Amino acid sequence: MMKMYEYQPFYESDKKVLMFYHLWHGAFTESAVSIDVHAPRNITRIIKKNRDALNKEAVWGSYISYHYWGEPLLGYYDLANDEVVIRKHAQMLADGGVDGIVIDYSNYMGGRGKAYTKKELTNLLETYLKIREEGNRTPDVVIMCTWIAEEGARAANDFYEDFYTKDKYYDLWFKWEGKPLLLVHSRRLSEKQKNFFTTRRPYPFLTPVDEEHAWPWLSLYPQKCGYTKDNPKEVVSVGVAQNWSESLDFFSARDENGYFITRGRSWSSKGQKLLKDPTSSLYESNKGANFNECFDRAIELDPSVIFVTGFNEWIAARFKNVPNWACMSKDPTPPFGAFCDAFTTEFSRDIEPTREEELKDSFYLMLVDNVRRYKKLERKAAKINPSRIEIDGDFNDWDEVEPKYHDDVCDIANRHARGIGRHFYVNTTGRNDFKLMKVAYDDECIYFFCETVSDITPCTGQNWMNLLLHVSFDMPNWEGYNFIVNRTGVRENHTTLEKSLGGFNWEVVDDKIPYRVKGNKLELAIKRNLLDLCDKDIYLMF
Repeated sequence: MMKMYEYQPFYESDKKVLMFYHLWHGAFTESAVSIDVHAPRNITRIIKKNRDALNKEAVWGSYISYHYWGEPLLGYYDLANDEVVIRKHAQMLADGGVDGIVIDYSNYMGGRGKAYTKKELTNLLETYLKIREEGNRTPDVVIMCTWIAEEGARAANDFYEDFYTKDKYYDLWFKWEGKPLLLVHSRRLSEKQKNFFTTRRPYPFLTPVDEEHAWPWLSLYPQKCGYTKDNPKEVVSVGVAQNWSESLDFFSARDENGYFITRGRSWSSKGQKLLKDPTSSLYESNKGANFNECFDRAIELDPSVIFVTGFNEWIAARFKNVPNWACMSKDPTPPFGAFCDAFTTEFSRDIEPTREEELKDSFYLMLVDNVRRYKKLERKAAKINPSRIEIDGDFNDWDEVEPKYHDDVCDIANRHARGIGRHFYVNTTGRNDFKLMKVAYDDECIYFFCETVSDITPCTGQNWMNLLLHVSFDMPNWEGYNFIVNRTGVRENHTTLEKSLGGFNWEVVDDKIPYRVKGNKLELAIKRNLLDLCDKDIYLMF
């Protein structure tokens, strides 16, 4: 028997999830890149590469220059010109059940200066319009201004004039109480703006909200709700980590013995690992103890909105003079400087997948699982009846096979974009845009079907229509996959199945796997014994 599982669609829930999101990478690293040939600098790798990095000033960028805590999976991108990254983010967030992104403009005080990142915001909104016109989903958009009333009003006026008055963007805005939501202190807004928006005051403290209509984006566990007179449980924030020791602090804060003491990814109310190496694997950061505990608390409170911090902050300035509000300001600044909102793999709060080995995509997977729990989406088991498929290029015998796996279309993702510093990203490998996939089985074989938007390209070159299969956690694998089809040995009507020997090292299992292609459809069959799936229930990920 083959077991299939389907989840209810995220949009069937009236619960909402918002995600803190950043556009600032290009604008805020511009000065560092202009004076430092090594920029962007990666804090985690600096510490790992240099044994005494915490005591050496020479291995760091200049003071006030922005450093990355790690490298994003998609590279050091600049959202002013990288539509592919914006598309991938939108796809991941929408697929993960996120209803809206909250773009952080808390550092923008009005006046349309560098921190306005108008080009980046325009690129994001225009790309979202394209995605929706193509029939795919994106999160909605919220802008968060600074919590200071006068400066927040100036910023809000800039956004109102340049973006909110444009009718084409109206459907992109996240609506709350029937109007676009703007996080800003409303006292200084014009009457016209007050009527246009639903406003909530950004709450910049990690301690519990102390007045109604205030929304926190980062809170200490156990969190409490932001509230209104009519809704005592309007919003709860969920953080991946919190820059807090005895009080608000920098993520890089240490105690007098050299132990890093803020609430990193591994922090838990059950205990905290105090280590002197902020990149140590002993933290087990990838398990997300802090994130999961905060999500448990939010689900217990069951608010209307969960506000998650965050997705793609990535950077922090290197300080020499720590402001008085930070707990670590009472001590001398160490040679490596001080980093407030991001520091290393442990002391950072991004969910976006990273190239840093400790984390990879673990926090994105946690996000999806927790959003499903919060929205109370049921996992439904569907018994799939056996079906014999003839690999003949006819495809009619697939018509009744369920379930159907639908893919986002228009995401071939050819990329040609300048990143941060000397980084330039080119990827032209995308060929076939998947639309629909199915799996069937009988006593002898497992069958696979796919349909693409356009006719499938000829089987020439590398990376043509690769099919990766996971059947066991106990077998050697590459990134979790035990088998691959079509990596090599593809010819007319027959292809090759290989198994991983560990990592990206493959051994041929069978070079006569039958397949057929006709137009925009492909089908193939793999004998169950080749996958070690005889005489057992089929467990398969592809």
